[in-house]
Amino acid sequence: MTSCFYNLRKSFQPDVYISNSNILPACDYRIRRLGGYSFVKPLLYVDKSCETGLFMPMKQHILEIIDKDKLQGKLLTASVYVRDFNEGDFMAINENTLYQSGALMNIPLLITYLHLDENDEGYLNKELLLAHSYPNKENRVNITEPGKKYSLNKLLELMIVKHDNNATNLLYEFVDKKAFQKTFTDVGLTMSGNISQASSLTADEVSLFMRALYNATYLTSNNSEYATKLLSEGYKRNNKLYPPASVGMASSYSSTTDSDVTELHESAIIYLNNYPYTITIMTKGSDEKQLSDVINQISSAVYKEIVAKKIS
Repeated sequence: MTSCFYNLRKSFQPDVYISNSNILPACDYRIRRLGGYSFVKPLLYVDKSCETGLFMPMKQHILEIIDKDKLQGKLLTASVYVRDFNEGDFMAINENTLYQSGALMNIPLLITYLHLDENDEGYLNKELLLAHSYPNKENRVNITEPGKKYSLNKLLELMIVKHDNNATNLLYEFVDKKAFQKTFTDVGLTMSGNISQASSLTADEVSLFMRALYNATYLTSNNSEYATKLLSEGYKRNNKLYPPASVGMASSYSSTTDSDVTELHESAIIYLNNYPYTITIMTKGSDEKQLSDVINQISSAVYKEIVAKKIS
């Protein structure tokens, strides 16, 4: 019988779980294959179905950070998902909490367009006319100009790397809705209605797309490489944010404000030597700067735990 660790607020002995692997619980594996083919079932991912406990000390540390920041009024709620790419071990906190996806939804949108190009070579060379500017609630910089035409490939680059508001909105408006829905269905998610940045996702669900890119199991290797390259170029590094600049990272972030509630999220692939991992942090609060500080604390703690080889 498979057992999992869920309640980490009970007392435990961290060193025991690190030094004696014989007492770690065994986990079954969850296998996801792609449909739509007659003679093959392409493998998308093979996941451990529960937390083995290897991330238990780190999880307790993150829970303490979240509790402290809640008491200080910096945070309403936070979700964290971390998975290493070597062994498949993961850690999830408040993994079922839904957040407004915001710009993180641009990741599956990017994947959808690249997948369409794989099925129709040259698809991304198609040009779209930007007839007008779109409302820009987040005051993002617009490089695109109304009245000009841009290729889909250029619009994707501007959306991911430059966070161009017009390019982003035009891509959402033009996207094949059935193909966009299929991207979610293929990775095992169900989305209802018109998918947009206002749609809700969990930290676990966002991480599925980052993992699909790193593993190159959904797109071709070349397109997965291209997508993660764009994500690595689009990230604006924060000097307080771990990992340090010497460590590679492909990342996307989102900031939205609805009434008095601000949501700040980040999802990334961290290319730490010999220990690559993905991390998604989603937060709600009243002040973006405070939420940024929370994300800095959590991402820093995860990075330091892994570098210190407290998880092995």
